[in-house]
Amino acid sequence: MGLWNQLVRPFTMARSTTAMVAGWVACVAITMSPAIAQERLQSGSAPAAAANATEPVLVVTLGSINKLMQDINYLTSAVGQPQAGGMFTMLAGTFTQGIDMDMPIGVLVPLVDGAPQPIAVIPTTDVKSILKRLEAQTGPADELDDGTLVIAVGVNTVYIRQLGNWAAMAPSKALLDLAPADPTTLFNGLGNDYDIAFRLQMQQVPAATRGMLIAQIRQGFEQAMEKQDSADAEATREIADGTMKQLEQFINDTDSLMFGLNIDQPNRNVSINTSFTAVAGTPLADIYGGSKPIPSQFASVIRDDAAAYYHAASSISPEAVKQTRTTLKSTISSLGGALENEDKLNDQQRADIRAMVDRVADLAIASIEEGRADVGALLLADQNDFRFVFGSFVADGNEVAQIVKDLAAKVENETDAPRFKFDQSTYKGVTMHMIEADIPAKEDEARRAFGDTLQVHIGTGAKAVYMAVGRNSDSLLKELIDNSTLDQGADRPIGQLKITLLPILKYADSIESNDTITAMINALLAAPDQGQLTAIQDSVPNGQSSVIHVGEGLLKAISAAVMQSRQGNGGNQF
Repeated sequence: MGLWNQLVRPFTMARSTTAMVAGWVACVAITMSPAIAQERLQSGSAPAAAANATEPVLVVTLGSINKLMQDINYLTSAVGQPQAGGMFTMLAGTFTQGIDMDMPIGVLVPLVDGAPQPIAVIPTTDVKSILKRLEAQTGPADELDDGTLVIAVGVNTVYIRQLGNWAAMAPSKALLDLAPADPTTLFNGLGNDYDIAFRLQMQQVPAATRGMLIAQIRQGFEQAMEKQDSADAEATREIADGTMKQLEQFINDTDSLMFGLNIDQPNRNVSINTSFTAVAGTPLADIYGGSKPIPSQFASVIRDDAAAYYHAASSISPEAVKQTRTTLKSTISSLGGALENEDKLNDQQRADIRAMVDRVADLAIASIEEGRADVGALLLADQNDFRFVFGSFVADGNEVAQIVKDLAAKVENETDAPRFKFDQSTYKGVTMHMIEADIPAKEDEARRAFGDTLQVHIGTGAKAVYMAVGRNSDSLLKELIDNSTLDQGADRPIGQLKITLLPILKYADSIESNDTITAMINALLAAPDQGQLTAIQDSVPNGQSSVIHVGEGLLKAISAAVMQSRQGNGGNQF
């Protein structure tokens, strides 16, 4: 059974606190590798501790019972389902006696003879009392001469050993010899920092084992490619082969991966943290290590009054440029094959589209080759107001304008084609253009949002392109240009996103109101925040980290929408 299944199974089994404790026991037995023979209760024998074993490749933790109870009570109350948290607390109080309520629970997964083998570690000084209370689920425990406890879970056998303040559980008695007397040092950065977390140490996996994994994936890739009989099979193979090479690089060069989910009561949000590091000196480390914050032309989109903004500005390493160039070229090649198979296009149309795509790709590659990425987007919204502006660094803004001009010439005789107005004015070195399109009378919501005519403002500078949509959004575009020289530092994350739901909902309500929007607005007006979602990406040595925060207001708004939907379907509740 694969490593992922070994990881997931304990949590899918933990449907209640009873199942959570019993599940850690059962999962160890159920996920037992065929490499270790099942040892039945009657034998009482155990093989010698495995000599060919690694340090834990994977460490999975659940927060302490007290933390889980408090956090689940908070979360279920926040989403209007306090009874669910109360049920969890009741079951936890009943079935976790004997467990240290303030220490995390963990699963350690070393490789034994190349196969992952899970060892559960429970914080308790008296595992016998826990097993006694679980006899209805597991049956009574047997005790071997050395004090090892043995229980049968279905057709499987689980071995348990008391190790000081911890108890270890495994599908083989030999595995218990690998359990540390104190696993807390393995929990650093996990444990009670999160409600659930894991860390994968890829370099603990022997190179031969990683090679076998890559070979299996490549075999599946080759089998899939053999089934490709379309005209663009060669282009598809080129893209897939590039993806396979990147995956192989990822498996070989990754040092560690970490994931953590935490219900954060003090800050009233749910957070998801991830981090990735590559082995120093590898091409993958060069890719991520070369990504650093840089001064930005578009940092002014980071505004407290924004309904939403996105900003990213970072250097790009030569290795990343090389990899991106290869990926883009493969993608364009595949698109060319797809165009050849498009029956609705004539030869001239195919040629025109391919030429346009090639120009866009060439511009994208040229921009990447300058070794930097810089982009910003801003949405301002409230009742009866919607404005969006976007800006990005490009290698040649004049080429952007020429591409759009050439496109306009191609479609000017098409029915319902938009109207292009080029070179209308110049503002601080940026040439202004506009695209207009009439909105059909039947599109009531679109007309209320944009008026009878949709206007898209475009600005092209020497090294930048701008776009703005919404009534009077041209002023917002000029404001972005005005502020383009203000950010001269780089003391910020390489990427960040923030969405605030309430102003977006208020604007949607002014366009077309309904009961669900009203319910969500009312929930947000009573919430501690306006429905915020934030995401931050930053560089770390040889890697990157990210954190996502989901505010309590957003949780309440989603819950209100679900409840309103259920009421509309007959009043069904959770």
